[in-house]
Amino acid sequence: MRSRRHELLNRDVISLSKLINERLKKEVYFNDCKNIACYMAFDNEPNLSIPINKKLFFPKISNEKLTFHLNTHKFTKNKFGIKEPIDKAIFPINKIQLILIPLVAFNSDLYRVGFGGGYYDRTLQYLSEKNIRPRLWGIGYDFQKVNTNFQNKFDIRLDKVITDKKIYV
Repeated sequence: MRSRRHELLNRDVISLSKLINERLKKEVYFNDCKNIACYMAFDNEPNLSIPINKKLFFPKISNEKLTFHLNTHKFTKNKFGIKEPIDKAIFPINKIQLILIPLVAFNSDLYRVGFGGGYYDRTLQYLSEKNIRPRLWGIGYDFQKVNTNFQNKFDIRLDKVITDKKIYV
């Protein structure tokens, strides 16, 4: 899946990302949220266009987990070549309403495969038992859906996945 995504032409990434953004902006919960965590697109991941009236937070790898930081438009590349915020102030994850999560693949049970580091799973694992927590929405292309039950007990289930063709719940 990763190589298939990598082979996308720039014009395909732009047009598919536009469709994903259109679906995202029709979601009532998305429109009601003020604090949204997002990702910096990497390796042909969908580019998200978040309205400026939202407080936007980006993840940073810290001690094998993710911390979230307010968007100050200042980034540096981490060891994987992914842009991370320079800002050191950590925003409490329980005050984030929605986390938009990239993926390499996902299945109909709404489990995802990422780059394999387990950062999102380790970070979000304790949230699965909480009543009040951010909603977790995967963002990807429809061709990334697979018919494989690859999840294990450490994987976190997404609340929905938004693709260029449909929304999976």
